[in-house]
Amino acid sequence: MVHTGGMDPETRAWLQERVDGPLAAGMGIAWFAAYELAGALEPTTHQPEPWYGVALGVVFLGLVAATVAGLIAQRRWGLVVSVAAAGFFVALSVACPVSGHHPFGPWWFGQMACALGVLGGSVGALRWSTRTQSSEVSDAPEASGPTEPPLVSAGDAASRG
Repeated sequence: MVHTGGMDPETRAWLQERVDGPLAAGMGIAWFAAYELAGALEPTTHQPEPWYGVALGVVFLGLVAATVAGLIAQRRWGLVVSVAAAGFFVALSVACPVSGHHPFGPWWFGQMACALGVLGGSVGALRWSTRTQSSEVSDAPEASGPTEPPLVSAGDAASRG
């Protein structure tokens, strides 16, 4: 098989599959709560943030924005990006006291709980979306005659390119 570049069609289809609306909304609420709580726990600092901290913060916010876009679109790729953003959140939470920007203290345990919680939630939501999608396919009744084509929304058609 010759691979001409780009993404494998099966992977592309898997990433474009819809996820349950309450699952996407729940992940969005979890992200909002964890991000706000982690920020509220962080103490004030008199140390300037290093340049690489600013760059990493911009990348993190970009990942969170992509997560929000994917969750609003109710696509599985939003959950995949959520896992990446949550992993980045954990790394930033470790780097904060290590870089000397904030002193290490009890606040850090709360921030790590937020970061690890959203990471676990993202992984769990991604696994749940895969499990529920495969169970819907296996629970589908076998067609005995001609079937109607599936309904396609404008967003589905646009995402198929």
